[in-house]
Amino acid sequence: MSEWWTYTPADFLMFSPRVYVRLIERYNQDFWPLHLVFVAGMLAIMVLVLREVRLAKVALLPALAVAWIFCGWQFLWLRYATINWGASYTAMAFFVQAGLLALLSLDPNHCVAVSRWRRYGGSVLALFALLVHPLLAPLSTRSLAAAEIFGMMPDPTAISTLGAVLAIRGRRLLLLLPIPLLWCGFSGLTLTAMEDRGAIVPIASIVLVSVLLLIPDRCRTSPKER
Repeated sequence: MSEWWTYTPADFLMFSPRVYVRLIERYNQDFWPLHLVFVAGMLAIMVLVLREVRLAKVALLPALAVAWIFCGWQFLWLRYATINWGASYTAMAFFVQAGLLALLSLDPNHCVAVSRWRRYGGSVLALFALLVHPLLAPLSTRSLAAAEIFGMMPDPTAISTLGAVLAIRGRRLLLLLPIPLLWCGFSGLTLTAMEDRGAIVPIASIVLVSVLLLIPDRCRTSPKER
């Protein structure tokens, strides 16, 4: 038997890249144009968050909860689990994340004002996941039919959540970071095993979030909020 250190991530892959891409293509076909609803809705909320509109911050966490439930249920539980048995357990983590988002959205006392660098850095990360991430498919040898879109696929959903939470971060909101970070690490390993150039995106997201977390908060309510 070969020594354990001779194994690579590709040795643990349960499916071929072609099967994975085809799964995404069929999934996107089944739900189009629901993708536009997810992206347009979250984009509108993030723009209002940048303008420091209080109502947008109230709506942000519930909207993210809906995205995590849908993605965990429709993609991970019903589809991805057919080619990767571990996806069923991952779907449970997505449901836990949705529950945390819904629960913390009921707390009116979390910090809603953060440093300018963190607010804009988190917002840029969230907007990247919403608008740019789907366009990366051709760079990783996929067609746009296999694009990964917020609310539909785990990567952009996790990355946009990381950015959004950092943009409005409070002490309790830190509870919302571990599951998206763990998913980004898992996704980065999976895409690396598939030799997919898109692996750099979830890995770079982890690095950026780690840097932004080092910036101190300003735990007060902004006078511009309305």
